[in-house]
Amino acid sequence: MRGRKQHFFIHLVTVACAVCFLFNSAHAQSKRAAQASIPAEAARHFAEAKSAETRSDWPAAEIEYKEALKLAPRWVEAMVNLGVVFNRQGKTDEAIKAFTRAAEISPKLAPALINLGITYFRAARYNEAISPLRRAVALDSSNKQARQLLALSFIALEKYQAAAGQLEALRAANDKDATVLLALGESYLRLKQYGKAAQRFEELVRLAPQDAKAHLRLGEALDNASEPERAIVELRRAVELDPHLAEAHYTLGYALMKKGDLDEAAAEFARELEINPQFLLARYQLGKIHLDRGRTDEAVEMLQKVVEAAPDFRPALEALGQALLKKRDAARAVAALEQAVKLDPNWPDGRALLGRAYMLAGRREDAQREFAAAQRLSQEERKRIEEKVSGQKTKRPNPR
Repeated sequence: MRGRKQHFFIHLVTVACAVCFLFNSAHAQSKRAAQASIPAEAARHFAEAKSAETRSDWPAAEIEYKEALKLAPRWVEAMVNLGVVFNRQGKTDEAIKAFTRAAEISPKLAPALINLGITYFRAARYNEAISPLRRAVALDSSNKQARQLLALSFIALEKYQAAAGQLEALRAANDKDATVLLALGESYLRLKQYGKAAQRFEELVRLAPQDAKAHLRLGEALDNASEPERAIVELRRAVELDPHLAEAHYTLGYALMKKGDLDEAAAEFARELEINPQFLLARYQLGKIHLDRGRTDEAVEMLQKVVEAAPDFRPALEALGQALLKKRDAARAVAALEQAVKLDPNWPDGRALLGRAYMLAGRREDAQREFAAAQRLSQEERKRIEEKVSGQKTKRPNPR
């Protein structure tokens, strides 16, 4: 999931970063008021800077804007343009100072705030981007660029509820924006609001019916929303449109596995591994199916590769331990299950499996210890569930 989140975010950032920084950003009224008190020599340097911009001569533009600001130090238009020129040269800190100063002089100058937010965003300083972008949106609620970058900053910080609020406003202004619908659907997936996620992905599919990724995301949302039949239809459509789409075969296989279609699920997991050999979840699920179907050698081979690549993946260690128990390979089963219990000593199933491995290895005392721990943990878990259901804790007798 983490990898998918990063891939999705990179896609959205690519779209957002296609937006340019803003030149000539002061409002016309502010510009006229400023020009009335600007010395002629400052205006000449400003004109020279603009001429340098047309040639993409950023160092020359920087020099001229600085000269203009020496003569007119509160000229916010020159200040914002200087910040943009700094950004064109990769001088992020200097750009931030210029935009911040412009916003201090003219707090309602939206382009200064937007450029400041863009600069922070591109520097991956998302938390700092939020304040100027929020202020820009407050000044002009219809500013798509500011609201989009604000939403993306929230997504980068995994504040999906706040992101969804901004994205819904963008959708209300334009319900045909595929990027907004994608971001909204993904945000609702992270929030586990699967019904809302499905609604947005359905809108995306209607907008782009040949987009395999849209069908994939819709299928995932529907599967999580407990609509497996509809989910499978969408996931089949995704792999039909793009048989090489990463994670599509895995997601279809997972939905089929939950439905009980293990053979077809195994085939989909195998196809995913052909496309994406490093995708461990597909290998793990395929190993589990081999184990359930009694194909123990194939299960051990699959699951061993998973734990070698991800030694802290407890479920794979437990599944490998189960497979090794079936093969009566006591030493390797003990090693795998000891590692699993070390990762989560409070998981009763893991302790019980380790007890079985110890018994197979002839370590009866160790086995009895693990069986006792498994029984105790199961009882504690049952008690917690009962207390949660009843809404009250079981009364304990007073010691006398």
